[in-house]
Amino acid sequence: MSLYNVEDPGRDVPINIPATLWATMSAGLLWFYILTVGFLDETVAAVKVSGTHIMMATLGGSVVFGLVSVWSQKRGLFSKTSLRDAALGLSTVLLSLVILDVGYSIFLNTSQPPASSEDRSLDQNTWIGELYPELYFPTEKNFRLHKPGRTIIGSHYGDMYRPGLLSSPTLSSSVFSRKHVTISINEEGFREAAKLEGHKILAIGDSFTFGWGIEQRLTWVELLEPSIGQPIYNMGIHDSSPKQEFLLLEHVIDTQKLDLRGGVLLWMIFEGNDLEDSYEDQRPFQNSGSKSRGLFKDTIIDTALSFPSMLKREAVVTKFKNGQVLFSALGGAAQTNNHYVIDGQVSAFPLYVSSRFGAKLFSSNQLKRAQSPAQYVESHPNASLLQKTFERMKALSNQGGFRVVVIIAPSDSRLHGAEFEDFPRLSEKPHFNMLIERLAGQSGFEVANLEELLRPLAANELLYFRDDDHWNERGHAAVADILGRFLKSRHIINSDRKAL
Repeated sequence: MSLYNVEDPGRDVPINIPATLWATMSAGLLWFYILTVGFLDETVAAVKVSGTHIMMATLGGSVVFGLVSVWSQKRGLFSKTSLRDAALGLSTVLLSLVILDVGYSIFLNTSQPPASSEDRSLDQNTWIGELYPELYFPTEKNFRLHKPGRTIIGSHYGDMYRPGLLSSPTLSSSVFSRKHVTISINEEGFREAAKLEGHKILAIGDSFTFGWGIEQRLTWVELLEPSIGQPIYNMGIHDSSPKQEFLLLEHVIDTQKLDLRGGVLLWMIFEGNDLEDSYEDQRPFQNSGSKSRGLFKDTIIDTALSFPSMLKREAVVTKFKNGQVLFSALGGAAQTNNHYVIDGQVSAFPLYVSSRFGAKLFSSNQLKRAQSPAQYVESHPNASLLQKTFERMKALSNQGGFRVVVIIAPSDSRLHGAEFEDFPRLSEKPHFNMLIERLAGQSGFEVANLEELLRPLAANELLYFRDDDHWNERGHAAVADILGRFLKSRHIINSDRKAL
């Protein structure tokens, strides 16, 4: 079938209205899908792409496509059936993408069952999310602080706890453990008793710096202080990316006129999720509080307004960006599925057993990321943004006159996985950690790679909680000891215990 009207290409011919409408609608919907999944809530040319931008671009693209289709038909450039074939092709592509998105979401839901939404409200035990201090965005930029001036005391199980799993003898007797914590947030929004003013050594990072599940006095930050003879200010914020940590540091230096000349920044970066976390410049839109959403709350219009965000969230492309789509996971599913059923109870996290360390739960997402090839890290959408974050940190440190020590925190899968029976095979090399080392070297930063430095201890001691993916008390103590010796050996702290 020829695409062109070879009989009389210059003569006007009748418009195939049904086919034109079908093709235009199909092209418009496919264009809407591409724009939504690829650009919604992203920053393009310093502009945050909103739903309004998406709708305007979709409308404009549809109009252009429709006009081109009409013009082409009038000029006889299309055969009678070519536009219909194009419409069918566009519809097929769109339908295939939707089926792929829905199908993979169903696969994730069935392969790793989520906790029931009712579990928390029916459970007498305190969950981590109920105990830990709330966060807020102090500016339009994409970083958060703890809500200031509060002290929280309580006990909780690890992050992998679910109440239904307590009926498992294995988990209740040898995996789940209560962690008693006191969390004091000062008026500046950090887990600190002191004020920031006057400090020359800062520690930034996510929950590994904050001290997840650990008493404040037993975190590596607190334990490192007597070793180097200087106070360290803990600026750790859980669930933060390196980009968000940089934005937070930049904000603090600017607003508090902090003088860090001659000081040291300890920047901890976690292998498990720091590539996949948020790298936006501006904080997420709070659509639920917008005027338009408020006017149409609980109406079909409200549902329509929330559809683009839902479409982007459920797309396979988004899941790939967030590390939820890894082809190694599909091939290894049969091998590991039995580890999700523990004494007849289905867990969202796999259980593995070691003859040396006993039983432990692992994060399924972090396990898959530790299996991923180099291409996953190198081609990840956030890889270039991570590089830019290092470049900006280098400029800030040069301007402020302070040194940066990058501390690589390995995942429990990477450090301990080989000791557990039937544990999935990980990537031969730690590709994300290697990327961090390379970026730090290019920036002139010192690197303390805890994957290598903790390895001798990890062969004999379990350094992570059994029901969580964070360091236990022994892990924090080991990190503090290693970093103390590292800082002195590299002359970052001199013999008089002063920062150089």
